[in-house]
Amino acid sequence: MLKKQKYLIAFFLLFIFPQLLHSNELSRLSEKESELNDLNLLIKKYILENPEIIIEAIEIYQKTQNSKTLNKEKKLIKSLNSEIFDDKNSYYYGDKNSKITIVEFVDYNCGYCKRNHNIIMQFIENNNNVKYIVKELPVLGERSLLASKVAILIYLIDGSEVYKKFFDLLMTHKNQINFEILKLFATKAGSTIKDFDNQINLKKVNSVIVNNISLAKKLSINGTPTFIIGNTIIRGFISFEELQEIIDNLRKKQ
Repeated sequence: MLKKQKYLIAFFLLFIFPQLLHSNELSRLSEKESELNDLNLLIKKYILENPEIIIEAIEIYQKTQNSKTLNKEKKLIKSLNSEIFDDKNSYYYGDKNSKITIVEFVDYNCGYCKRNHNIIMQFIENNNNVKYIVKELPVLGERSLLASKVAILIYLIDGSEVYKKFFDLLMTHKNQINFEILKLFATKAGSTIKDFDNQINLKKVNSVIVNNISLAKKLSINGTPTFIIGNTIIRGFISFEELQEIIDNLRKKQ
């Protein structure tokens, strides 16, 4: 039997036949219980003799579902394009006019975010025509929220250069974050802000976080790191090699 025919039979047995068993049409055609039993035995025998087609059919089904998910994500990214790629309150690094952009949702208490930080920085040094955007997404508790508030305030008041230094200090910091460390790192980064205690709760600072959380919710993002590259969402840690391959494929399509 041809492989394609096996797929069709497996798909019928797994997904179509169970529905027919409950339909009125089949009930009328199979009035005798013995006939149904014989048919069930025949199906069971076929599956036992050809177990590989069940695995193959499930794989095909999963690929179909994954394809549907990817198409849905593409449409979402397109509809939210300006919020994702043109947000004036999100820090960016690299080539401002690049057609290739890496967006990362980060949390300063996320170990995988910190592991990815050096990879991203090295990647941008080797690919200076790529734009990198940071989306503050404090999902790991009060310390994360505090760190994001300080970072956003620094970006809004001191600008991108000071923010980058502060961002680098936090992403390479291996111990727990507290308010004193945040203020120390702000000073090291060159911040001019003197009254962090009051200013971190400014409406504009909070609105950036609220907008990022809202955007993440729309995109079904609930963890960090999460990347948006082109029209694809990549959830979790990404290696240098994987990142390079994704970007190279995007360049080929341009």
